[in-house]
Amino acid sequence: MGMLDGSGLSRVTKESGMHAVQFSPNSGFYTDTYSNTMTPPRQDLYRADGSKAAVVDENDQSAQLAEFHLSPVEFFAIQSHDGVSLNCSMIKPPNFDPRKKYPVIVYTYGGPHAQVVINAWTGSTFLWHQMMAQKGYIIFALDNRGSAGRGHAFETPLYRRLGKTELADQLEGVQHLVSLGFVDPARIGIYGWSYGGFMTLYSLLNSPDTFRCGIAGAPVTSWHNYDTIYTERYLGLPTENAEGYQKSSAIEYAANLKAKLLMVHNIEDDNVLFQNSLQMAAKLEKEDKRFDMILYPQKSHGVSGPVRRNLLEQTTDFFENNLRPPSSPERQ
Repeated sequence: MGMLDGSGLSRVTKESGMHAVQFSPNSGFYTDTYSNTMTPPRQDLYRADGSKAAVVDENDQSAQLAEFHLSPVEFFAIQSHDGVSLNCSMIKPPNFDPRKKYPVIVYTYGGPHAQVVINAWTGSTFLWHQMMAQKGYIIFALDNRGSAGRGHAFETPLYRRLGKTELADQLEGVQHLVSLGFVDPARIGIYGWSYGGFMTLYSLLNSPDTFRCGIAGAPVTSWHNYDTIYTERYLGLPTENAEGYQKSSAIEYAANLKAKLLMVHNIEDDNVLFQNSLQMAAKLEKEDKRFDMILYPQKSHGVSGPVRRNLLEQTTDFFENNLRPPSSPERQ
């Protein structure tokens, strides 16, 4: 049985981080595309025993990044009230002073198939987080139950009801942050894209006193609107789980909005259709709730290309306007 039962295994790759390995047809060599939070992807050729044969792409961006004095990403775990270990990450501002009270930006995805607490290069998202840290924010992320990488049992609590378990875990993360003493509980924001957009809306509407503001990017607002092959895997058929669909919809809780909200969506999004944000806007307006919305004309699910700079600038301004005290020197 050896390797099939998990015994007799040894690690070949050496660096801590993310490795994507592809073997040659005769299994004598493999390419290793490697990155970590602070290191952009590089690619090397190795022999099967783990000895390096050649550098394929050294990627000189690492040297260029050194001049920006990036803050390290801290990884740690907290225990939920029912004893589940939840992985977290945090970026602190440069010259961090534990005697101060810092605003927090919570970055979330929250759904199946993905993680946000991961020791890998995330490109422009990571660099934007670094910029916000340099402006005086703590960037916090937590992979709640339902996230990838922890096995089937870790996903199971989401079955037939989306949002509830994920938010409960996220709130445990916020409570942990506040307990550390250097977080201002009145200045906590949240943002995410896709399932993270849904999580942002669900969090703002179901824990209205926790978050001061949030940005929901391309959010699923009603699961009736999303792909059946994905939705029915978790919620079942609408005819068999009508209550689950209703309670998992952010639209149902629109009357609870207290925080400042920005929704962002591509009108021609071919994954999370724009009708999600349109239906959410209609319900918020019906409930006489104020919110902001930014629309992009792209056909993709994400905002990419030159216009992404516009998105990041607007995202920055939103948090600066809603989490920064008016007298803060960083605003001057």
